[in-house]
Amino acid sequence: MTNIQANFPIPFAGDELDHGEHLREPEQMLALMQKTSARAILIHKGKIGIGAGGRPHRIHPSDLVGHDLMAPGPLFLGMEGDRPIFAFSVDKPEAFMPEQNFVSLRGIGGNLKPSDLALAGRAKSLFAWHFTDKHCVSCGNKTVARSGGIKQQCTGCGAESFPRVNPVAIMLVTDGDRVLLGRGAGWPEGAMSALAGFISPGESIEEAAQREVLEEAGIKTKNPRYVFSQPWPFPAQLMMGIMLEAVNTDITIDPKELEDARWFTREDVLAVYEKRGEAFMRLPRQTIAHQLLRHWLAETA
Repeated sequence: MTNIQANFPIPFAGDELDHGEHLREPEQMLALMQKTSARAILIHKGKIGIGAGGRPHRIHPSDLVGHDLMAPGPLFLGMEGDRPIFAFSVDKPEAFMPEQNFVSLRGIGGNLKPSDLALAGRAKSLFAWHFTDKHCVSCGNKTVARSGGIKQQCTGCGAESFPRVNPVAIMLVTDGDRVLLGRGAGWPEGAMSALAGFISPGESIEEAAQREVLEEAGIKTKNPRYVFSQPWPFPAQLMMGIMLEAVNTDITIDPKELEDARWFTREDVLAVYEKRGEAFMRLPRQTIAHQLLRHWLAETA
């Protein structure tokens, strides 16, 4: 598995920070923010502030004093060597840089260094969790951030809660030298991808993968094989890549799930990746589906 990860580096993975689990008491956090070396990245409405050189813009936490900040306040992302790294959600981005410098990770993700992309993705997912989960699931009272934003505590019953990560199986179904790809309703013309679906309670990854392919495309499968996974901060999925072999090949799509599904030959896929064919739109390289297809091309070379 390690060799696969090395050959196919997974976007949004590869976080190089020490998350500093032992440095999250309030007095420790304050001391870390006051360090000369401390830096903070900025987020506005889920978009990342990009500075010179195309990297997430970094400022000292003290530069945010007096500015309007969005809950939950600073996130402590961890230690980059001896440098504490934080993230802030700002209400008025123009106080720091032109608002157009705050960009979606979907659009710019393929251009960022792996370490920058992992850092920004972690911050985006944590802020999304704090924005949507504001009340205790046990008693309904409001929650407040604790431990630098990696957990919440209820102001009523005191119960603690932690960030939710939604598990998703993403499946590349093969039939010899062919691969099955599908498209959802409203996707751009020519866009095709691996099938995917959420894992239900009581299911293994492999069971979910086989069920989803059967439900969406009418294809029975065998020999499910885990390949690699990817954090996906839109808002907080864990995409688990599975390879499967088709038992039958006649496609029957569920129109509630897919607009289209087709078999593509290895040559079709290779031509798309080598930019000499247009059988379908090449997937953005920050997606796990892109990496699964690359892996399949390498395996079948």
